[in-house]
Amino acid sequence: MKALLKNIVALLAITLSFSVAAQENNPQQMIEAIIESHLENIEEGTDVALIIEDLESLLEHPININSTTAEELSRLYLLNPVQINNLLEYVKSFGPVYSIYELNVIDGLTPDILQKMEPFVEFGPVEEQKPTLKQELKNGRHEAILRGLGTLQKARGYQEKEDGTTPYEGNRYRYYARYHYQTREKFSAGFTAEKDPGEAFFQGSNKQGFDYYSAHISIKPGKTVRQFVVGDFLVRAGQGLTLWQGYTTGKSSDILSISKTGQGIRPYTSVNENAFFRGAAATLDFGKLTLSIFGSHKKADGNIESNVNGIEHFTSLQTSGYHRTQSEIDDEKSVRTSDAGSVLSLHFDHLKIGANLVYQHFDMPYMRSDQLYNQFRFSGDENYTGSIDYLFSKGKYQLFGEAAMSKSKGKAVIQGVVARVNDQLSFSALFRHFDKNYHALWANTFADGTNTSNESGLYFGTRILPVKFVTLSVYSDVYESKWIDYSTAGPSNGWDIFAQADVRISDSFSFYLRFKNEEKNNKFKADKIYIDIPERTQKLRLHLDYRLSDKFNLKTRLEHVFYTEENSENGVMIFQDIQYSPEKLPLNLNARFAWFSTESYDSRIYAYENDLLYTFSVPAYYGKGFRTYLNLKYGFSKNLECWLKFANTHWTDRDVISSGYNEIEGNNKTELKMQLRLKF
Repeated sequence: MKALLKNIVALLAITLSFSVAAQENNPQQMIEAIIESHLENIEEGTDVALIIEDLESLLEHPININSTTAEELSRLYLLNPVQINNLLEYVKSFGPVYSIYELNVIDGLTPDILQKMEPFVEFGPVEEQKPTLKQELKNGRHEAILRGLGTLQKARGYQEKEDGTTPYEGNRYRYYARYHYQTREKFSAGFTAEKDPGEAFFQGSNKQGFDYYSAHISIKPGKTVRQFVVGDFLVRAGQGLTLWQGYTTGKSSDILSISKTGQGIRPYTSVNENAFFRGAAATLDFGKLTLSIFGSHKKADGNIESNVNGIEHFTSLQTSGYHRTQSEIDDEKSVRTSDAGSVLSLHFDHLKIGANLVYQHFDMPYMRSDQLYNQFRFSGDENYTGSIDYLFSKGKYQLFGEAAMSKSKGKAVIQGVVARVNDQLSFSALFRHFDKNYHALWANTFADGTNTSNESGLYFGTRILPVKFVTLSVYSDVYESKWIDYSTAGPSNGWDIFAQADVRISDSFSFYLRFKNEEKNNKFKADKIYIDIPERTQKLRLHLDYRLSDKFNLKTRLEHVFYTEENSENGVMIFQDIQYSPEKLPLNLNARFAWFSTESYDSRIYAYENDLLYTFSVPAYYGKGFRTYLNLKYGFSKNLECWLKFANTHWTDRDVISSGYNEIEGNNKTELKMQLRLKF
């Protein structure tokens, strides 16, 4: 009976296959589309390199849909837990899948999602016995990357002062080197080195060469010891109330992706110099029970001071990663921090229950300034946080949540639900509450603020498919803080509303129209005192994507911002993108011409840019002017690739760019980036 039903489903899938894009998908364009869907609230400097690395790795080693897991599917950054559960249930019920078109009949997997998935999945036979570590090592992949970039104009920090010294110790270029060896699943090893602009290189404070080094070895030896990592690594657990390092999803156009599927322990290969552990970690598998334990010891950048008795303490942790000036060099690696913890998970058919614990110790006390907004924040030399989480997913519904407590007795809770009522209607809802004295230094969860404390909020989103080829996504989020924050003069509240209509006219033409309104309190100085006044930002965007052929793609965007605080101002930006891949040349070309006009930085507009491999760029458009860039990728062979990016911003309303040591005389800022990748 099941075989007959599967044949009927397969036949139905073939008849529906025309709703999936018939043209050949460009993998790099799919990666760009996936990344951009996560970046609506992310500014320049956020580390999302892990997303790019995962997707690039899946291009080399696609996910076998017929023998995959929920954890592996989460690395697509496309599917929410309801969709993942439905896909796994389908394979379990009907047996192997043979085509991307067959997935079209699975509840929640729309043609747009399948089009983005296609380059990263395959439909091979079910592996009764997976290759051993020794077998995998014979077919591993080596990758080496060299990268250099910099700004052609010389900022004030690189120019000599009257006393003959220069504020920045090093030159204005960034150097990056990386080596990575990886098998399909069981082994990974590599190192990363980087020097930021302004940092010394084989001289001064960096006589050892680069300013930052990172390395790891990861082994997945067998069933009981699922993974062992030594070196630098990440830990991601639960819903992020205690442990979630690196980038995390938040409010976005994908209103159903509000929960997290814990990815456990992962090797760290990025260049953010703070958001990782350094030590050793292991994951043990006991059937339905998994246990991860880890220990870390590393040095962090801190602002060191001494009290009247000469006892040292630090007042803040520096997170920029820059070590250019003498004060930044003095702060470098000045605080020793030790961490240890465990992540316990119990798995059933539709339910996962977890328990998470993390302990952190500093070698000197953390003593913040006596500002009111610091009154309930963490201080001292040690902290511990524990939590219990769960994830239940069955059919059209998913429930998830986490409850946590820190050493201070501060509590935090998050509870959410995602439901796909039918093909035309889905919704999500999430409640969160973080006490003002809740301390979780490695937390990174769904929230409006950057700190997981002093916030309560309620989020509700819905997705509607009113007619064919049209998708409406709407969310609203209300939140409040019962204590003073850095940007407020008293208890505050805020409200966000977002609406987007995606229209797919054909396989070659689509567009979306987006409106977003954000309102929150912001402190303002009036008559020598600070008061809170409402701050409102309204954004309206029209984005068109036209695919002329498999090799030629056009994107056009018009965006308007209306900002109101004490005064009102406007901003507008228009860009035209061209993406071209000639048929007879191993060349990818991405170019943009943008015009922008905003009244100040407050009405700035962000836009994602195509960039070098494992990097991304989301510059802020502000003031009046033009921005252009050309990004080229050329494959000399299947083993050697080269990237070259040239970008220029020309302002028409100023003769000086930026301020302080980053000040550039003139109205042009030109960036040049180059990268080589060797694979063998």
